[in-house]
Amino acid sequence: MGGIPNNRFVIVERREKVHIMLSQGLTEKEIAAQLNVDQSTICRDVKTIKKESQRTIKEISKKILPYEFGKSILSLNQIIKACWNIYEDKSNRWTNKDKLNALKLLKETERTRFELLMQGPVNLSVQQMQEQLKEIVESNETTQKSFFVLPALQRPNDDMR
Repeated sequence: MGGIPNNRFVIVERREKVHIMLSQGLTEKEIAAQLNVDQSTICRDVKTIKKESQRTIKEISKKILPYEFGKSILSLNQIIKACWNIYEDKSNRWTNKDKLNALKLLKETERTRFELLMQGPVNLSVQQMQEQLKEIVESNETTQKSFFVLPALQRPNDDMR
C-alpha cells in the first residue's frame, strides 16, 4: 500500500522530530530550516508539544503520583521496621556498630518520610484547590457571559407591556 502518507502521521512524525531537535538545543528557526518547513509551522508544533506536555504532567500527577507516593511511604515504613528489629535484636547477631548504623538509617528514613509526608499531600491538595478554583472561575465567567447576553435577547417592546 504505497502512495501519499496519512497527513496526521506526517504531523505526528514531524512533531517528534521537532521535540528531539528542541532537546538538542536547536532554535525554531534552525529546526524549520532543517525540516524544510515554515517557522510558523514549527511555532505551532512547539505550542502543541507544550500543551501535550502539560496534559501528560497533569495525568501523571492525578493517576501515577498518588500511587508512587503510597508505595514510597510503604517502603520507608518497611525500612523503619527493619531498623528497629536490628536495634532491638537480643540474639547477638548484630554488633553494636550494626545497631548504631541501623539507628542512623532510621533517623535518615524518618526525616525522608516526614519530608515526603509534608510535601506530597500538601502539593496534591494545592493542585486540587487550583483545579476547583479554575472550575469556579470558568463557571462564574460563563454565568456572567449568560447574564450579559440575556438583555440582548429581549425584544424592544417587551419593556412597554
